Amino acid sequence: MLEKELINFLSGVSYDDLPPDAVDAARRETLWTLGTSVAGSGAEGSDLILRFAGDLGGSPQATVLGVGDRLPASVAGFVNGCFAKALEYEDKLWIDDGHGYAIGTSVVPAALATAELVGGVDGRTLLAAIASATDVQARLVRSVHGLLESGWNGTYIFGAFGAAMAAGKVLGLTGPGLTNALGLAYAQACGNFQGQVEGVLGVRMQSGFGVRNGISAAQLAKLGATGTAEFLTGRYGMFRLHFGGLEVDEESIVDDLGADFHGTRLGYKAYPCGAVAHPALDALRSLGVEPGQELARITVFATPRAEIMCEPAEHRRAPRSHVEAQFSLPWVVACVAVDGDLRLRHFEDEALADPRIRSLAGRIEVDLNGDRKDCHVEVELAGGEVLRSKPVGAAKGHGSNPQTTDELVDRYRDCVTAGAKPLDDSRTEQAKDLILRLEGVGDVRDIVALLA
Repeated sequence: MLEKELINFLSGVSYDDLPPDAVDAARRETLWTLGTSVAGSGAEGSDLILRFAGDLGGSPQATVLGVGDRLPASVAGFVNGCFAKALEYEDKLWIDDGHGYAIGTSVVPAALATAELVGGVDGRTLLAAIASATDVQARLVRSVHGLLESGWNGTYIFGAFGAAMAAGKVLGLTGPGLTNALGLAYAQACGNFQGQVEGVLGVRMQSGFGVRNGISAAQLAKLGATGTAEFLTGRYGMFRLHFGGLEVDEESIVDDLGADFHGTRLGYKAYPCGAVAHPALDALRSLGVEPGQELARITVFATPRAEIMCEPAEHRRAPRSHVEAQFSLPWVVACVAVDGDLRLRHFEDEALADPRIRSLAGRIEVDLNGDRKDCHVEVELAGGEVLRSKPVGAAKGHGSNPQTTDELVDRYRDCVTAGAKPLDDSRTEQAKDLILRLEGVGDVRDIVALLA
């Protein structure tokens, strides 16, 4: 049975079983996710998430990153999961050149909150939990063909599983205990793309729900609660109940399991916005348009998948909130045209009110051709000259066009200074150094203390 193969792998894998590239990938995933979580603490809407969580009360078991509040592990995991997704600056398991799904936003907050709950968890234990949970969640995501078109969001629908695996590993669950944890995670699995369509705060909250549900499932299993054993392949398991009309490649889920860790395939976004816009941003930047140069028009020739960031046109060309701007292709293209790059500040109130960006966003056209496999951009200058970019498939940050470790560290530094309580240089560098040598850390709470 498929589930048994996955449980046997998860039960047996330890740090010593991880190949060097899987260890390095897990460190990078941890650095990126913790940095973006700290940044997310300062994002629009994070204050209300924090108020909600604080009102729940409970034992002070784990820490809210970027803020320092202490909450029950599942609740802290919920908040940190929301923060990790808040700025659309997450990791991506790329399915093709134009879209992918985050894994670290579920796995890392769950592993870390549970490590605080347990206490005394070393870096090797954390790395084993993150690498193995990331691997299996990534395999599950990649096995289902047509998720985007169906409306199911792979980041969320499998997020509770990734969180339950990570938390379960840290709690020491094996065999039946892990089976119960994943069965209970299935009972809480959810996640869709409607939030991206409407540009609402629910986008990031779905990430938090998955973390909370996964930690809760593992904690319940630790206490002896039982969950379904055939959570994937059963008569009413996920594959049949949720994905009955889609193709699921079950064999791929266990292909080279234990030898090929899929966390090595993760990319990290070069731009804090919806991923389907990234090829257009790379294409525009390749033209060498000077920031602030007067432009008559911009036309983006995108793949059909970019539609989610183009409709309804009246909202995409004039976003009314930070979230709408994150999922507006005209907005992010206009930001790059005006300022030469896209950074976190382009989704703050000052930028949203910038008349230069708003004016240009309203004049950007998008051509969605059903046969197009890549993206290119045409820019008409004020004098009438037209510049045409070369086609772009895999943008910077894609697994096949990755950011270097130095680039990830630079963005980590940007993120930890953008939170509700910006970190100073000393804490920023101390935390970075510990994460990049995580296997030598005796207690991962030392890292949390620096990022709180």
